[in-house]
Amino acid sequence: MASKRLVLITGINGYIAAHTAAVFLKAGYTVRGTVRARTANVETLVRSLGKFHDGNGLELVEVPDISANGAFDHAVEGVQAIAHLASPVSMTETDPAPMMRAAVQGTTSLLTSALGEARKETRKGSLKSVVFVSSMSAIFSPSRPAGHVFTEADWNEAAEEEMRRLGKNTPGYVIYQASKVAAERAYWEFGRETRADFAMTALCPGLVLGPPLYLPKPISSLSMRVKDVYDIFHGGHIPEFAPIRTTFADVRDVAELVFRAVERDIERPGARERYLLTAPPPISPQGIADALRDSFPERRDIIREGNPGETYPDMTFRFDSSKAASLLGRDWIGFQRSVVDSAGAFLDAEIA
Repeated sequence: MASKRLVLITGINGYIAAHTAAVFLKAGYTVRGTVRARTANVETLVRSLGKFHDGNGLELVEVPDISANGAFDHAVEGVQAIAHLASPVSMTETDPAPMMRAAVQGTTSLLTSALGEARKETRKGSLKSVVFVSSMSAIFSPSRPAGHVFTEADWNEAAEEEMRRLGKNTPGYVIYQASKVAAERAYWEFGRETRADFAMTALCPGLVLGPPLYLPKPISSLSMRVKDVYDIFHGGHIPEFAPIRTTFADVRDVAELVFRAVERDIERPGARERYLLTAPPPISPQGIADALRDSFPERRDIIREGNPGETYPDMTFRFDSSKAASLLGRDWIGFQRSVVDSAGAFLDAEIA
């Protein structure tokens, strides 16, 4: 790999994006990251990433509104690869329109800028890869028949149908799922319609856990599932069972797969790939409490016991992530390690 390739990471201060930036910096890339504004959390991230480069490996570009036309025109200049991780997230919104618009237009705005950069005569063909981090929510649907094995061929059509039925009374989690479906569909449609020369890859991880690279303030802004670990570690309730909570990917594996996809795609112009990312079971909310109580016995008076070893309703759904496992090239980071490492990051931050 040639040194100092330039990769753009959108929403670099996000949970997965921060880890992704660290992976690219360690590999010798120059990283350009987009942020909405230079907040205190962004400055904390910059300090956290400082140990992975020599002082010249990271630059930031402010993009206040990712859905605006031309929002990424400056950010994409001269890049060889793009990892798109910026995405709106809200579990309290009940009107689908704003979130759907931001998710879809944020994706198409970036791709439009990317295509313009790729076709500039002065840099024609220099952009080789665009990797879009989608979600298991774009694949998994409980409406599938018993015994269904989810693969990259599946789409969550139920969320979109539910949103259309409920309109402005749609629960936030349904809007989130539908926005992931719509944004990824827009991504692939753009590639088909424009016949873009750069490679395009979508990664669809299950619920993402693992140690944050930095702890945001307020702590309530932690990524949703790692916030579950934080809450349970600090005496909070154990979340109820849900089918999608039986899927999981460690944030470090997701970041590594973004990097591996870019490295592969740079050598395969025009390639199109989709990957389902989920580590092997068993995975459950109760399992978070069990792992924490086992690994931190001194906190057993804080961490709720729940029903140790509780088994959940027999899941007939299965997930085939063998394609992503092949790209990763090593064993997935396991659920217990991910939970315990997350808690360790919380403790380190509280002691510092």
